[in-house]
Amino acid sequence: MAELRTASRKYLKQTVEIVFGLFLLELLAYQLFNAELQLTPILVSMCFALVVEISDACLWRRIGDKADETKATFFMAVSGFRFLFALLLLFIYYLVSDHEGMVAFLLAFAPYYLAVLLHHSMFFSHLRNRH
Repeated sequence: MAELRTASRKYLKQTVEIVFGLFLLELLAYQLFNAELQLTPILVSMCFALVVEISDACLWRRIGDKADETKATFFMAVSGFRFLFALLLLFIYYLVSDHEGMVAFLLAFAPYYLAVLLHHSMFFSHLRNRH
């Protein structure tokens, strides 16, 4: 149980580092390209990444003692939830934004989605191979 708690904290710490690192990189990209800063797409993307990853870590901590079959189902369920949540977020942003705003949102959102996807996959495959 202590090992599960430690791994969960490590996952959350890495999540925060990745999300805020991406935030700083996107701000740097806006500066380098002299583009007009649009904080809304960046902040919505950050919130998406943090909500998905924190809920992932909390749920994983709850089912950590279950059988391996449950963990495999959990991994697939989290991937499906992340995808559906991303589609819902894109649809809502599409409804409230114009074409230019939607393009800006997609450019801001894609790195966060890919980072969350890669972090989740790499962390859990490393954890699974270690045991």
